[in-house]
Amino acid sequence: MNNRKKILVTGANGQLGMEFRRLADLDETFEFTFVTKDTLSIDDEQAVTDFFKLHHFDVCINCAAYTAVDKAESEKEIALHTNGRAVGYLAALCKLSQTILIHFSTDYVFDGEGSAPYKETGATNPVNFYGETKLLGEQAATQANDNVLIIRTSWVYSSYGKNFVKTMLRLFEERPVVAVVDDQFGCPTYAGDLASAVLHILNANTFIPGIYHYCNKGIISWYQFAT
Repeated sequence: MNNRKKILVTGANGQLGMEFRRLADLDETFEFTFVTKDTLSIDDEQAVTDFFKLHHFDVCINCAAYTAVDKAESEKEIALHTNGRAVGYLAALCKLSQTILIHFSTDYVFDGEGSAPYKETGATNPVNFYGETKLLGEQAATQANDNVLIIRTSWVYSSYGKNFVKTMLRLFEERPVVAVVDDQFGCPTYAGDLASAVLHILNANTFIPGIYHYCNKGIISWYQFAT
């Protein structure tokens, strides 16, 4: 008899989703199902509804997101739908099927004016549209489902997908000089560590929903990170 928890991972081709794929190959504790934007887009409410009618999962890890921070200003409807509305009805479907939802958010829900690490209880104040959509997604999820765990993270990078590290490596090959700002500070977070932390949560004896902050240790500027 298979008593392993069934885990659905959406957005499985992104950098975080790919890290879950890598860990799944090393972990026999859970039974994973991975879906990509091509096989199950969370933007398609009817498709997601039909999928949940056919399959039951103990946990849904939502890695699907619109992550182009600057481009969100010109593609507002797409960003709002993926990061906001779609998260709300995914949370509602999870509640109907008694599925725990783990969703990822961002430090962009804050204004960046603080001089100390932000706490989960800190006042949100997005300064761009991307941050607004991620905050709306948080609100939509918690309003639709009281069994949601939201993890805010920052400066995510890995060997997969698109991220700052890979962009810098490409630019170093293409240009003799690369200019990077030195007045913005944050905590770069390896996607593999974040994925491992989520599996640690799922292996725990208790599950406590709510909003949590997770990043790797250390503070650095974008310039220092590039260096």
